[in-house]
Amino acid sequence: MKTSFAVFAVVGAALLFAACSGTGVRVTQTQVAVPCVQPPKAIYIRPFCIAPGMFDRCTPSGNAPIRAALAPREFADDLQEELAKIAPARVLKPGETAPLGWLVEGEFGRIESGYSPGWWSPLGNSVTRRSLLCLHVRVTEVRSHRVIYEFDMETNPKAEVMGRDCKPGTGYPLPFDFRNTAEVIGLTLTPDPFKYGVRTSPVHRY
Repeated sequence: MKTSFAVFAVVGAALLFAACSGTGVRVTQTQVAVPCVQPPKAIYIRPFCIAPGMFDRCTPSGNAPIRAALAPREFADDLQEELAKIAPARVLKPGETAPLGWLVEGEFGRIESGYSPGWWSPLGNSVTRRSLLCLHVRVTEVRSHRVIYEFDMETNPKAEVMGRDCKPGTGYPLPFDFRNTAEVIGLTLTPDPFKYGVRTSPVHRY
């Protein structure tokens, strides 16, 4: 009985953690998409910048300045892991330049975790909040200095957090949003990322 309860508790916690992050990420607008781009030999990532006042105003313990300082590197590390599925990828150090391949950089427009201080009470009234991540992505071909892809992204603007605030105990959603967004960027820049066109038999598929 205790084992069953422990398993239920772990699964329930995982679902609540996931529920506090955005339920989806999408490209909202594409400014540049150059056709017939060759795959890169390497990908370099410059940590995205964020303007003052654009970071989450509801971070736990009031540590927004620290979280804002760490956010660009946190997202860059997630992006490096996802883009490494396309080509060898590395995060640039401050002052370092990319020697070849693609340079991926951009800006955060807004970061909101949906986190609200205090504990959730089933009987109490709670204002619905959602996590939100808005950013602008730019991919440059280093040798030609040509921007080959440029687009805006955001987490699903219609996603609600189970009708309640994300309170302590239900998780801090920004790491989920960072990872989900990095994954979608990787999928966006990958031809046939799910290998739908791969044939395992001579039979035509539709």
